[in-house]
Amino acid sequence: MKRNARAARELAGRMFVALEEKPLVVIMVAAGATIATSLVLAASAGWPKVLHRVYTPHAWLWLGVCLGGELAAYLGYVLTIRDMARVDDGPELDMAVSAKTVVAGFGVFAATRSSGGFAVDYWAFRRAGAGKRDAASRVLALGFLEYAVLGVAALVASVFLYLRADGHASDSTTLPSLTIIPIFLLAVWATSPKRFRRLSHSGRGEGWIRRTFANSVRGAGTLRTFLTNPHEHGLGVAGSGLYWAGDILCLWAALQLVGGTRITVSALVLAYTGGYVLTRRALPAGGAGIVEVALTFALFWMGVRFVPALVGVLVYRLFNFWLPIVPALALMPAVDRLRARFQNAERTT
Repeated sequence: MKRNARAARELAGRMFVALEEKPLVVIMVAAGATIATSLVLAASAGWPKVLHRVYTPHAWLWLGVCLGGELAAYLGYVLTIRDMARVDDGPELDMAVSAKTVVAGFGVFAATRSSGGFAVDYWAFRRAGAGKRDAASRVLALGFLEYAVLGVAALVASVFLYLRADGHASDSTTLPSLTIIPIFLLAVWATSPKRFRRLSHSGRGEGWIRRTFANSVRGAGTLRTFLTNPHEHGLGVAGSGLYWAGDILCLWAALQLVGGTRITVSALVLAYTGGYVLTRRALPAGGAGIVEVALTFALFWMGVRFVPALVGVLVYRLFNFWLPIVPALALMPAVDRLRARFQNAERTT
């Protein structure tokens, strides 16, 4: 049984490596998944309704707002990754390297590893001089920061909806956001100076569960340092907020473009967080096909009619997911060099 499981993992690993060398194949798979998902959802909603929504005259100015939102999101993540590199006197990333890392990470399915955009962040930290464990901790801290900021936004939105201060939603929709509180408390407990060293230590002979837990504690510890030094890293924290705000603005503008959508800010934020349990940077191929379904139904459950929600999400994904292909493909040579240096460093350190 264990031998079969090991063989399956090795086969999956070889398949991922093969995909890394064929980015156009990943693009085609992502496009196929997106098209297939869109066709199924449109058919279930009724083609006449969907086509009517598409061909209705639109205020195209909203497309500019979509683009502006995504550019703001890019800028926010550039600021965040630069500050995360500096934690605990870490390596310095200049603006050019940070921007290339973010563009490559957001266009991950076209230009980098099929394992997700966080692999690009790891490469960048390693290239700047961080050790393996240190780079991994910073990447985990980046992921935790994304979910922490989004979790707080969801909690605030849920409170406003629960109190009917900005719309209304059922208890089953708003109360799950309370889970962010014990998660934060657990993170604070695990990263306290009294137990951080013990919980973050793992040896080579220990099982993968123990190693995963220790790595997570190290990542949470890096994030704690990041958040508790606002004088040094306040710009990075603000950048993470700008990242999410810009992306949500893009979705809101896409919904305004298609029309027929009335949704409060709190409801939009909660729907967005529900559709992004996994972010596009953490998923292979940017979560093509998965995010479209999750986000469309999240908006529908928050009161947006299904057809406008579907068309709006597809417009949003054009800016959020597909447009980054162009700069990502332009960076292919640079990413290939980065991959070669990364692999050489992994063999020699």
